Amino acid sequence: MSLTSEDNKELLKILMQGEKVWNQWRKENPKTHANFDGQDLRGLDLSGCDLSEMSFVGANLAYSDLQGVALIASNLTDANLCYCNLSGAKLIAANLKQANLSHANLLHANLLTAICFRTDLSSVDLRDHDLRGQDLREANLSGADLRNQNLEGLDMQGAKLIGAKMGNVNLRDTNLNKANLSDVDLSSCRIEGVTLKGANLSNANISGLDLSGFNLNGVNFKGADLRSANLGRANLDNAILSATKLWQVQTNGWSIRNIDCSHASWDQRGRDYTHYAKNQFEKLFADKITFTLRYQRMLSYQDLATLPFLIEHLEASYWGCKLRIRDIRNEPGDTRAIIVVEDTGGLNPTMLEASLRQEAEKLQSIQISLQSERKLQFEIRESLQAIKDKYWPKLLELSEIDSDAKTRRLAVLFTDLKGFSHWTEEDRTEKLSLFRGLLKPVLKKWQASYPNMEGDSLRATFQNVESALSCAAMIQKVLAGAGFALRIGLDIGEVKITHNEITEQLDIEGDAINFAARLESMAEPGEVLVSENVRHYAIQADSAFTFKEQRLALKKAVGDKQAGDKIVCYSAQPLAFVQAPES
Repeated sequence: MSLTSEDNKELLKILMQGEKVWNQWRKENPKTHANFDGQDLRGLDLSGCDLSEMSFVGANLAYSDLQGVALIASNLTDANLCYCNLSGAKLIAANLKQANLSHANLLHANLLTAICFRTDLSSVDLRDHDLRGQDLREANLSGADLRNQNLEGLDMQGAKLIGAKMGNVNLRDTNLNKANLSDVDLSSCRIEGVTLKGANLSNANISGLDLSGFNLNGVNFKGADLRSANLGRANLDNAILSATKLWQVQTNGWSIRNIDCSHASWDQRGRDYTHYAKNQFEKLFADKITFTLRYQRMLSYQDLATLPFLIEHLEASYWGCKLRIRDIRNEPGDTRAIIVVEDTGGLNPTMLEASLRQEAEKLQSIQISLQSERKLQFEIRESLQAIKDKYWPKLLELSEIDSDAKTRRLAVLFTDLKGFSHWTEEDRTEKLSLFRGLLKPVLKKWQASYPNMEGDSLRATFQNVESALSCAAMIQKVLAGAGFALRIGLDIGEVKITHNEITEQLDIEGDAINFAARLESMAEPGEVLVSENVRHYAIQADSAFTFKEQRLALKKAVGDKQAGDKIVCYSAQPLAFVQAPES
């Protein structure tokens, strides 16, 4: 039955008389549907009223008592229901699109099949509600209590969940694309299959979660806690990682193209930040772009001779791009040359990768056509022989000359024996002989370079921190079995290789050597003490070690730090005994 505006005014007067009068009128007029659109109904006591199938579009019901009210299939689009008492209310199939229910009491209310698109449910306790099947797209759930909720499979795209309580929430297969989850603790949530593309997770707690393989393109992680999270194979292209906590985060195979990261924390407590210049974070930690050239045969000498020309042509075609040959593999049925992009030169990585692969395949056809050019093959062979005859003797000569002033990035290990100064002369001779005899095969296994043993101390360098840590762990294990207690210090940094005029041998110097020595002097017997840089690179390589943070006072100045200054370092412990690589 349709009503005139005058009729609705009369019904409004009836409604304002409360439950008894209104429900009597509904009983007598079951097919009449009133329209209260835009009405100011603030603070009314309408508890127990049957308002089913009524229209309250844009109505103001703020602070009203709607306890036990029936609003089945009612239209509450754009209605203001903030701070309402809706406990026990029946909102079955109600249209709450863009309605404001902020701070409302919904205890035991029935929201079955209610339309909640863009509904404001901020600061509402929703713990006892079954929200499965709800349309919560762009809904405002900021500050809402969703603990233990089952939101599996819901469409919550663009929803606001700022500061929401989400302990033990099931988010499996939930659509949270472009949702705002800032300041939310997700660490106890179930997240398999959740989609988060373009979401805002600033200052969120995501520690320990398995996000491997997730599409996190464009996600804002600014200030987020990602400690111990698994980001392996995740797509973080265009994401923001500034001010994030990344201790023990797994990054194998992740994609971080066009990442925004001005600073990040790698220590366990998340207090000390490393700062990065523009694009530096991506250059340091991104998996390099690679592409493969396949040859349906063994590589010939002319293939190997012309590969550098191919790479030079590609670098000239894409100015600023730097390439190198990473590997050449013989596979069943073909040979593969793997080319790695060391520097994109500021070019878009995705477009560059596709363009390089396409251009390289064109150039490879030149190498293939060379197979039929016998005369050209002969000329190339003759030219290579001439180069060999002219330059090979000089190269051999250079290899004999010291590498004065050459700088390399090496991991440095220092060891020292406990109790050496208290040994008798006889014990020293016998024990040092045993000590050195035990060390030599271990150093050889881990390919130590520039080893130097003086008395009871050892200094050696390694190409990477994994080898240095593994060697240190094996030294401790082997020497402990022989009754020796060692202190070991490890650092990594720029090491200058010089010619020692006294020993007439190559020697090394640099801050990394001095800092490793300071760490060794502060270590306890049987302890391996490492720098922040060593721990950082070990985490990136997923090394099998744990690191316990320590803040110790320097016993002696080093670099710009004075004696007594507190430094952050780490006691390294192997998760399991590590086997050396085959030499």
